[in-house]
Amino acid sequence: MKELQRSRGLTTGRLDARFFRLELRLLGEFAEYDPQDTSITGPFTAAFNNYVRDELKFGQTGSITLSRKTPGRIGIGSHHGGENFGFPGSPNVEGDLIRPCSPIRHLQVEVENGLYDLATPFMATEYTMEHLGLPDKLQKNIRLQYYDAGHMMYLRDEDLVKLKANIAGFIDGAPSRE
Repeated sequence: MKELQRSRGLTTGRLDARFFRLELRLLGEFAEYDPQDTSITGPFTAAFNNYVRDELKFGQTGSITLSRKTPGRIGIGSHHGGENFGFPGSPNVEGDLIRPCSPIRHLQVEVENGLYDLATPFMATEYTMEHLGLPDKLQKNIRLQYYDAGHMMYLRDEDLVKLKANIAGFIDGAPSRE
């Protein structure tokens, strides 16, 4: 995020590399914030508050605290990482995907990829999906979709329509359990 445009004095967005902002601490190793995240936090917070307070009539007498550290959330250490990908300390869900794919030979998997996503880069996803070590008959059950967007492709209207169509097609094309 910081190195990509350091010479221009900018920080690049991690969730969407098309976003960038002025970097005030040029000598630091890591970016202080994600320009894409700071661009959407205000509108998302306002929409959430409107929905929760006005439509659900919840929390009108107090404050609501949102946190990424929610109870029961799966942490990096609880994943069944794979042996073929990743480096120590990196989140790796390869093993989490291999485990259900092997015994359930009809399991279909669709992966949605934003081309400008630096948090979960599409090339890393492609590599992971191609190196799961699954037999060809199971490997063909994995489908990759691409969007001209970042991590949250639904923020771009054209990609929201495409995402909806892709997911509907995925669900409609699911094999019958009979």
